[in-house]
Amino acid sequence: MTAIALFSQHGYDGASVNDIVAQAGVSKRMVYHYFKNKALLYQEALSYAYNELRANEQTAITEATSLEDAVKRLIRVYFGFPREHPQYSRLMRWENLNEGQGLKNSQFPLSKDTVVNRLKAIIRREADGVTWRADLKAPQLLITIIGMCQVYVSHRYTLSQGLHIDLGTDAAIKRGIANAEHYLLAGMRSSEPLSPVDSTTTKPH
Repeated sequence: MTAIALFSQHGYDGASVNDIVAQAGVSKRMVYHYFKNKALLYQEALSYAYNELRANEQTAITEATSLEDAVKRLIRVYFGFPREHPQYSRLMRWENLNEGQGLKNSQFPLSKDTVVNRLKAIIRREADGVTWRADLKAPQLLITIIGMCQVYVSHRYTLSQGLHIDLGTDAAIKRGIANAEHYLLAGMRSSEPLSPVDSTTTKPH
């Protein structure tokens, strides 16, 4: 947890093993015995953070009873996780600034396959072109859900200043969840089908 705290605060390059062992109250020898080097320690910290997020995602998608329910549950995960685990969320943002190098070289590969495959199954079952668009794609849907939610974290401070709205308040998060649900579900719905022409109707001459 000390490594996560320091890596999330300073990033990979800014956090030193000396700082980590000093705050954790352990010896450097012990750290290198278990992790061999700083890169492996960082990868372990990343893995821990992403596993926590993955557990939340899997609970949401597994318990979902419908496509609409799945979207709403995932929206709450991506709005809630950064507030419940700010250090994990900050660590993930550092890794994106690092162009994913820690994950790319990690022995703990990142995968969204479980969520995507579950979404695919729900889409196949429900997206028949009547209620939901038949062209919905699970990966794109997940990207859109994450994007609409994560902007409240990734751009919180600059948007709060530019829009004169504190995006971190409970009220702002509540509005954000409601807006994400509304616009996502509206975009997923099939267009209203045109009423068929009544064959008995006399055409005007």
